[in-house]
Amino acid sequence: MLLQPGREWKAINAEFTNAPTLLRKYIVPVSAIGPVATLVGSAVFGERGTLFGMIETSISFAVQDAIIHYLFGLLGVWVIALALEFLTPSFGGSSNRVQALKVAAYGSTPAWVCGILGLIPKLAPYGLIGMVWSLLLVAQGAPMLLKVQDSDRAKVFGLVAAGATGMAWIILEVLAKTFG
Repeated sequence: MLLQPGREWKAINAEFTNAPTLLRKYIVPVSAIGPVATLVGSAVFGERGTLFGMIETSISFAVQDAIIHYLFGLLGVWVIALALEFLTPSFGGSSNRVQALKVAAYGSTPAWVCGILGLIPKLAPYGLIGMVWSLLLVAQGAPMLLKVQDSDRAKVFGLVAAGATGMAWIILEVLAKTFG
């Protein structure tokens, strides 16, 4: 997915799976990378990296923050999948919850993998690169997996899917900060 997304989206499109299997075997473990890395980095360095600089962090806050971000990250995948499923018919595609979940999960891979940068708080802000990469993957994969056939509609749907994904992430991050 990270190095040859076009080929991977074709393989993902063809694979048969269901939501519980995807959740258990992929989403739950891979989405934990960022929160666990940030927790370890915060515990070791006593601070956490943000886009706006470093923040001193206690271990209890780091644990609470990791749990909240993990849970909201899991929720985010479902919110994105539901949004994609809801939006797809407007673009002439096939509304399919499992295919939408695949887009949300596999499209999030770069953001989740770049979460490893949280191990070193000063590098954590560079995780934004993974988020941008994820948005590009969603834009590429959503039209294919959700069967938007018309090429013009597919391009627009890809942009809308990426926009919806970005909005979901922003809203969930604000909520995570509110509860954290």
